[in-house]
Amino acid sequence: MAYLYLGITLFFFSSMEVISKPLMGSVDPFFLTFLRFFIGGLFLLSFVRKRLSLKDILLLTLVGSLNSIISMTALQLSVKHGVASTAATLVATNPIFVSLLVFIAGERLTKKKFVATVIGLCGIVVFAYGRIVGDTFLGIFFGLLASLSFALYSLVMKRFIIKFGALVSTAYSSFFSSLLYGILLIITGKFTSPELSAVNWLVILYLGVGVTGVAYLTFFRAMELIGASAASRIFYLKPIVSTFFAVAFLSEQLGVIKIIGTAIVIISLFL
Repeated sequence: MAYLYLGITLFFFSSMEVISKPLMGSVDPFFLTFLRFFIGGLFLLSFVRKRLSLKDILLLTLVGSLNSIISMTALQLSVKHGVASTAATLVATNPIFVSLLVFIAGERLTKKKFVATVIGLCGIVVFAYGRIVGDTFLGIFFGLLASLSFALYSLVMKRFIIKFGALVSTAYSSFFSSLLYGILLIITGKFTSPELSAVNWLVILYLGVGVTGVAYLTFFRAMELIGASAASRIFYLKPIVSTFFAVAFLSEQLGVIKIIGTAIVIISLFL
């Protein structure tokens, strides 16, 4: 059952960049990310029975903003200014940045993790060098920003997950950070609902309920069954599956150097 949960998680997470790419011409990336976390946060909260104090909610809102307001917005901007497979691969490199941040903070890395981090950084350089039609330096920059900020979010969230559990922490952080996101959009005048077709609204619902709701829920269920470390390995397959979706449904092309860079990154993640 755990691997069925992980399969569902992998499918939703890997499809995010591909299915949202066609919306970039008609939906503001900021508003789309707000909607995604508002809908997904509501969905996750429906499974939560634990009530938190106002202080804990405020702290989780701030931490969740690293993910929803910074990381996932940067990811959506990477999709807008580049190709979906590039954005998906770059955000999947976040474990490399986790190791790098831990090392900068003064924690010793094992020899294996140090080598994997160096290989991963080299892979990112090769990957960025092997740009294809549609890739831009701006798209790559936002992809790396998404990965780095998500790595920081993961490290900060660790203490809350230990204290409250993964589902409770993610549900509260996602929903209440989306409310903060909405307030910021209103203040900046970007809170404008676009005129979309019914199909496009279904895509947004898919991103909210599916990618931000169901995928997190199935991931947490798998984590309960086989542990966090084993469940997290599913993210190592995201670049492969996302690239397949991008080639199949968006007709994206892959260059030789980019394929080599992707392979190096995947090797480093497995290490």
